[in-house]
Amino acid sequence: MFPLPILTYVKIAVVAVLVLGAGYTGYSLEAARFDRYKAEQISLVQKLQEQHQEATDQIRKKKNAKIAGINSQLNDALVQLHSRPSRTQAASNGQANSGCTGAQLYGEDATVLEREAARADTIKVALQSCYAQYDTLSK
Repeated sequence: MFPLPILTYVKIAVVAVLVLGAGYTGYSLEAARFDRYKAEQISLVQKLQEQHQEATDQIRKKKNAKIAGINSQLNDALVQLHSRPSRTQAASNGQANSGCTGAQLYGEDATVLEREAARADTIKVALQSCYAQYDTLSK
């Protein structure tokens, strides 16, 4: 009925169980090692992310402080420009401003220029902040 003796089948079964056990043990050890590696990598990525976030927050604080300074200067300049003569007053008096320096501009014109200068400075600070953040994160 069996072409081989029963003892041979038992030996084959024992060898098969040993091979499967060794394979399972090897897989378990490698899986555990890989899980430790993944945990280490996740930890490193989280630390790097925290460092990048801190650097970004510092850059953002500096940018916001500079923009606040620009807005403060703009408000001071606008208050000082209220003392300048307006274009409508000059037109009603019959005066024409054919050519002038920046100190002789009408109040409305100086206000527009002051606001545009502040807007340009704000954009410049935002761009510099962008460059700084990119340089920090690309290291």
